Amino acid sequence: MKRLLLRLMVYCVCFCMVSPSLAADVQEKDGEASPQAQTAQPSLTQGSLSAFALPSVTIYGVADQPPSVPVTTNFGTQFNVVTEEQISRQGALDFYDALRNVPGVMFQKKNIIGGQTSHSLYMRGRGASHPGPDMNILFDDVPRSGVLYGQALADGIPTYALGGMEIYKYPQPSRFGSGYGMINFIPKYMTEEGTEFRVGFEGGSYGTMAQQVGAGAKVGIWDIYAVQSLIRTDGHVAHSQADQTSYYVNTGLQATENWSIRLMANYVDASTQAPHNPLTKVRAQPSRFDTETTLVTLTLANDYEIASGYIKGYYNNTNFSLVDESTGGGVGNAISKQSNDLYGLRARETFRLWEGSEIVTGFDLDKMDLENRQNRHDGGVNRVWDFPSVTVFSPYLAVSQRFGSEESFHFIPSAGIRYYSNSEFKNTASPQAGLILGYGRTNLHANYARGVNYPSPVVLQGMLPNTSLPPGFDTKKLKPEVVDHYEIGLTHAWEGLATVGATYFHDRGKDRIRAFMANGSPDESFFTSSTSRYKIHGFELTGSLTPVEGLEFFAGATWLDVKATGDDGIKRSKMPYTPNFSLQAGFKWNFYDNFTLSGDYQFLHNVYSATSMRTAPLNNPASNFAELTSIDKLRDISVANLRLDYAFDYEPWKIKEGKVFVSVDNVFDNKYAYTLAKDTTTNQRAFYTMPGITFMVGFDLKF
Repeated sequence: MKRLLLRLMVYCVCFCMVSPSLAADVQEKDGEASPQAQTAQPSLTQGSLSAFALPSVTIYGVADQPPSVPVTTNFGTQFNVVTEEQISRQGALDFYDALRNVPGVMFQKKNIIGGQTSHSLYMRGRGASHPGPDMNILFDDVPRSGVLYGQALADGIPTYALGGMEIYKYPQPSRFGSGYGMINFIPKYMTEEGTEFRVGFEGGSYGTMAQQVGAGAKVGIWDIYAVQSLIRTDGHVAHSQADQTSYYVNTGLQATENWSIRLMANYVDASTQAPHNPLTKVRAQPSRFDTETTLVTLTLANDYEIASGYIKGYYNNTNFSLVDESTGGGVGNAISKQSNDLYGLRARETFRLWEGSEIVTGFDLDKMDLENRQNRHDGGVNRVWDFPSVTVFSPYLAVSQRFGSEESFHFIPSAGIRYYSNSEFKNTASPQAGLILGYGRTNLHANYARGVNYPSPVVLQGMLPNTSLPPGFDTKKLKPEVVDHYEIGLTHAWEGLATVGATYFHDRGKDRIRAFMANGSPDESFFTSSTSRYKIHGFELTGSLTPVEGLEFFAGATWLDVKATGDDGIKRSKMPYTPNFSLQAGFKWNFYDNFTLSGDYQFLHNVYSATSMRTAPLNNPASNFAELTSIDKLRDISVANLRLDYAFDYEPWKIKEGKVFVSVDNVFDNKYAYTLAKDTTTNQRAFYTMPGITFMVGFDLKF
């Protein structure tokens, strides 16, 4: 594996050197100078947005527009963005809260901050499976999550290290691989010449506080930025304390006019308690979840007029521990530690070789070493599941071509494909195709893509305790779950005034993956359900309005209709965490020069709390979607939040861009919950109710 990585790195460096060298020759012939390469981490927003609808971007390359308004790419696809400023304005202490204004996306948690085991992130009706890594979590374009069971692990993502977020709500093979959706966290770094020192603090309800201390310098071709942060809360109910400590550094070197090198490292240590069962009042088991994660990336990036891209090596170690876990031999009698070692090499290059063209090519080479270790403290037998190492090599290519004028009629056809070579499971491919038809700032986009969802080796857990796979068992016969995604949408923009958009989408999922968690030896046919399938129809409206300078409104609404069939042949019209209707809206108002009043509102209707379990016994291999009834239904979620900022400079103390603020969350003190406890024998339920009205005050000073 190490030799393969070395060879691929040499190949990619040569590949990246040759292509931009050609670009330099072309520029020299045309008498044009290459643009100054930035030390920013390459992002999809660099060189891949449609030229006719190119939004302004932040210093981190993230599109600077409301989170409800999607960015349209040259491949007929869309994604949403959340900027660093929006994360701050929302007072997001974990990344879940930063997603609350993105249409079609929801999350669930029981604590003020932090996450727990199992699923927690949902996009357009997908994500409620367990175990099941349905959603990709990337940090600096590389994997960072609890991939063994598929946890998003919000505890391991420090918001103070983020320059923004990109959210992809459906399969896009030219952008990411296995999985149905993806979030990519953009790390921040020093961008302006000089030095700075930052300190911030906020505190409020339920003993919740957050502090950060950051320092950075950019001198000539070299820059460095480092930040330490701490977030903690006593929790709003008994046994819901949580904390997160993070250390982050990002340094870059502009080696030449067009080439840069960047090293990023982040260590996070976090802990989240599980609240008591609201129905029985009994202490939860597991009672606490501990997350320790270290991520390092090394990026060699290039930026020329007709080519830009990067090659990136990474290593991520994450340990996720379940404290006081219950086993068959006792209650709260064990600690389980899930170890995830993720490492590999990723390369991506975008070519603009002639007018209107965009060619994206690259590969992801990812390796996973996974282990689950259960230590019992009641004298019982300890167990170790040492899963097979998995190597996935997935090259991809996508091509688009604009015909016509940006200011008048234009159309942009595109096509692409990604191939998956998986060391343990069946190889496959996922195609995509797109088309944009437009006139000026009015555009009709359509796209098709096949999403591929490979299982984690955890699906083999029941066959592996303290041993290896049985002789003759061929994991290469296990094929991935797939979904065919179809979408068509219409957008229009009035420059500087407003945007509107409408999108219809349709998903068809099949080949549902089963997981075998009990002891035994099933054959290969057990792991793929040929009967379970689902369909999701959706419609989304989005828009933004800036009626006067300094005042901005945004909104997004999503309607979902689902049909699911399990192995039992029963058709269902409900799926977990798939609201029939959701609304996200907000505003920002800058007034009296130094004041900013901002707010947002979320409404989710007809949401059911449940888990679509993939586990199944040999004698009843049912991989059913949950049978949802009134006992599983949540109250409609309705939450409004407000924040007032005052910005100032104070020359005697060398303070620039300082601010003080006060925020009020859940302004109307509504009772809402993302999950519940239930007793099917008595038909009773009780909600893990989130906090009522809460207050935070704080400051952020930049010297």
